[in-house]
Amino acid sequence: MSLSFGFMKYNIDFELFGSIIIAIILIFFKLKYAGQTESEKSFVKLAYTVLIAQFMDMATAVTISIGGPKMVLFNLIFTTLYFVVGLYSALNFVEYILVFAYKKKIKKFTIIINVIGALNTASLILNLFMGYYFYFDKTTGDYIHGTLYCILFVLPTVMTMNALILIVYHRKHFDKKQFISILSFVFFSVLGLMLQSFVIPDVYITYGLVTLSFVMIVFSLETPDYQKLMKTMAELEEAKKDAEEARKEAEAATKVKSDFLANMSHEIRTPINSILGFDEVILRESKDDDITGYAANIKRSSQALLSLINDILDFSKIESGKMEIVPVDYNLKETLADVVLMITPRVEEKGLTMHCAVDEKLPSVLHGDDVRIKQILLNLMTNAVKYTEHGRILFSVQLLENQDKARISFSVRDTGMGIKPEDKEKLFEAFRRVDESRNRNIEGTGLGLSITTRLLGLMGSKLELESEYGKGSEFYFVIDQDIADPSPVGKFDIEKARNNMEVEITRENFTAPDAKVLVVDDVKMNLLVFKQLLKKSGMNIDTAEDGEIALKKIRENRYDIVFMDHLMPGMDGIETLKKGREEGIIDGLNVVALTANAVSGAKEMYLQEGFCDYLSKPVESKKLAALLIKYLPDDMIHYISSEQTDG
Repeated sequence: MSLSFGFMKYNIDFELFGSIIIAIILIFFKLKYAGQTESEKSFVKLAYTVLIAQFMDMATAVTISIGGPKMVLFNLIFTTLYFVVGLYSALNFVEYILVFAYKKKIKKFTIIINVIGALNTASLILNLFMGYYFYFDKTTGDYIHGTLYCILFVLPTVMTMNALILIVYHRKHFDKKQFISILSFVFFSVLGLMLQSFVIPDVYITYGLVTLSFVMIVFSLETPDYQKLMKTMAELEEAKKDAEEARKEAEAATKVKSDFLANMSHEIRTPINSILGFDEVILRESKDDDITGYAANIKRSSQALLSLINDILDFSKIESGKMEIVPVDYNLKETLADVVLMITPRVEEKGLTMHCAVDEKLPSVLHGDDVRIKQILLNLMTNAVKYTEHGRILFSVQLLENQDKARISFSVRDTGMGIKPEDKEKLFEAFRRVDESRNRNIEGTGLGLSITTRLLGLMGSKLELESEYGKGSEFYFVIDQDIADPSPVGKFDIEKARNNMEVEITRENFTAPDAKVLVVDDVKMNLLVFKQLLKKSGMNIDTAEDGEIALKKIRENRYDIVFMDHLMPGMDGIETLKKGREEGIIDGLNVVALTANAVSGAKEMYLQEGFCDYLSKPVESKKLAALLIKYLPDDMIHYISSEQTDG
């Protein structure tokens, strides 16, 4: 079989082609990289021995093919050199694997290589005179195997198998491509030997196939650019792992923070609940003007304290990523009326005036987070009142666009002290107050505008400011809201809104003597507050201080509604609810979560756990009355007029 190029009559084409490729690789490697690392040096050494072995194999093929007694000496020399260098190729390959894996030479193994190589060379030199491996007939020039010929293949085979074991043992040091490349060297060496020995002996193919694996090794293991890429990829993978660990740690820290906020919210708001609850009872029942005056001051101070706590909790929720925008359909006029009516007492208390300019073309029902919009507007209007000693507050709501969405501009303008140009950026920093010398007596945490800015960011908007120091400020923003009902809001009448509020207050005055209510709370003071708030309703109010007692009472009595505290020692409110459902004693019973946990998402969590509704502490009598009216049967509720209440 001949695969010659035309100018060669000998069957060495595969090895010749392989030799040229390896020579090119060596030149390229030496010129570009110059053996900078131990691995590169070891690779170059391996390449040299393989290249020399190929040349010796081709030289042997040529001299043997020529034949005759004249070529005997050349045959002996070339064949001897072929076997010497062939073993060194196997030894150098093993050394290369170790150097690549450990990034340095292994001194002991280098000594072993030198010893084995020297002994093998010495035995082959002796063979020139003794012929126990091979010899050439002096008369015919024929190549004849000696009695120990097979030993020449034992050592390379042992070294090759040793290399295979090392490759598998050190596989963690190679990536997938590198592992395949280095393994291919062994595979192609054995395959070439088998093909040349048993299938196509006329074609010198062994080292020709080894060249293929050499190319793979160069571009996967020994090209520094590839190494840098692999290093970068490894670093990226490590960074990814570090980022994942950091993410898990951050999530764990966030959970700890969230749990801390929930607990602190509960611990702080619970005593405030008692203060505000008893204070409201005093305001309702006392006929002494001095006492009611004191109670009114307590109420204002408690609400200011509660406002501070809410600001801190809201800021913490935003910082931990727990704050969410929850869009619902809402009546715009009612939302604006709530804001105006809530701020009006503070405006009147300071002797200021307030003007409202609401665009009559605004859609009446929008889809968005009305709770957060109220919070933003109240923050801006509260600040306007705080920092304005004389003059007025102008609240403006204008429709800019009315197509698929309503683009609405909200503005709060005051005639207060204004802001210095250099203080404008500081104004939005958390816990920061500007112009401290003038504002040191003004209440607040300095979080209101920071919270407002972040809430607007969640809505895709931004808070803008125009101010002239000493003359006043205007805060404004623009938000897009989906339109649920495009019919216009019409004229915004604040007096009408005030009258509607008074009607709602009147609806809080009712009796329900046939209703039976169970209140579950581990704090006795809270139970007392609850009973006092509902004293005039005539309801049958039962109490329990833990989950076990609550379940016992539910088994023995029929209740129309249950208010269940969440955080209780022993069995908490959620566990109590689940156990009651398992027993079937709570089926069909309205159970309202009663809790001081004000962290964002609490309401959704309670509804998901199976509570019908949620009432936060401090308990507001208006919200309590609304829940009772919502869940008690209509025939149990008897409304009374304000005149009857006064009497």
